[in-house]
Amino acid sequence: MKTPRSAARSGTFGKVLVYAPIVLEVLNLVRRSQAAKRGKYVKARKRDRIIDGLLGHASRAVGGKGRKQRWF
Repeated sequence: MKTPRSAARSGTFGKVLVYAPIVLEVLNLVRRSQAAKRGKYVKARKRDRIIDGLLGHASRAVGGKGRKQRWF
């Protein structure tokens, strides 16, 4: 008797679930390196803020780290 394959291993959605955290981590590393070149006190462009927001939302949705806790 064959055992059913789990949903996480088969199909396109399973592949997305496997590779999404890896891709998001690589994109976050690239964005951080670009921000380091730009400097600490330079205001990011609107496009960069949108991209960073989307990456943060996607990484939280996939199961990455949450938002930073602030003191105030």
